[in-house]
Amino acid sequence: MNKSMDNPPQWPLYVYYVMSVPSLPLYIFVLICLLRLRYYSKTYNTTFYTILLQHCIADIISMIVFTVIWGIRMLPGLKDFYFEYQKYYIAAFTYNSIYFFLYIRCAGIVFLSIHRYLVISAPHSFLTMKIQEAPSYQIMLVYWVVPFLISIVVLKDIDFEYDDITTMEIVAPRPVIVRNTLMALIVVALTCFICAASYSALWLFLKKHSSGISKSLQREMHLAFQVLALLCAFFVMFAYYIFQNYFSQTRNTGPIYTMRALYPISNGILSYINPYCVLLLNRDFSKQFVRTLKCEKVRISTVQVSTLNSQSVQRSHF
Repeated sequence: MNKSMDNPPQWPLYVYYVMSVPSLPLYIFVLICLLRLRYYSKTYNTTFYTILLQHCIADIISMIVFTVIWGIRMLPGLKDFYFEYQKYYIAAFTYNSIYFFLYIRCAGIVFLSIHRYLVISAPHSFLTMKIQEAPSYQIMLVYWVVPFLISIVVLKDIDFEYDDITTMEIVAPRPVIVRNTLMALIVVALTCFICAASYSALWLFLKKHSSGISKSLQREMHLAFQVLALLCAFFVMFAYYIFQNYFSQTRNTGPIYTMRALYPISNGILSYINPYCVLLLNRDFSKQFVRTLKCEKVRISTVQVSTLNSQSVQRSHF
């Protein structure tokens, strides 16, 4: 057996743990604050924040699931349980969940990017108004159903097993590895292309109308910068799957296991960059976040800067 398979590097997992210690609790506090603000203000019940809320939930669930089935799978007792009952979709879910949560996050960043483009460049178009006025449950349904349908191809695979109770590495059929890595590369590439195209078109639009930018529109742009910073993490994941797909196509089994060992870092960056983007690039939310940490009341006058109301302001400028 290849040495890379016998002894995959462990330091990426340790780096992931270091990232998780401050980031996961911070992310949970951001989610709690967002839910609290949605109770007090219509601003945080808009389509943008509904999509962002789903993205936060997907990130947190992804990290918790990854930690349980990958990060701590070597704990005594737990790995015995996993190994003994691996045929009951435990081994399969360990592998398939990576792609399932990847596609959910890809859908989220695409929805956020397209929403930013529509709200800023075409605020009173029919499509924008339909999206802005859609009930929260419809936004949530679309957010979760679309990536689930894409993931059916992956979730149906069950032919996986742990190689040994000592290493607990997943052994997957080569055709499945080739198909899944290629599919992931295509989905991530499309995600980066759609989002980059949205922001390029948005930049051209703002350049053309730079003389008529209102304060309300500036707030919308700040939210766009928040999503743009999150998009950078997807380019890291894109590079990861370029190499992973190359090694799977060339049958380099050792590098495949090495790349799989590096996955915790790229996955951690993809998930944990979002709360920092929100806090650093969304001043309204960060102020309310600090007040939440201090157990202070929400200031409605500070919170109620509605993205829906901004459309009427933009109408006078464009």
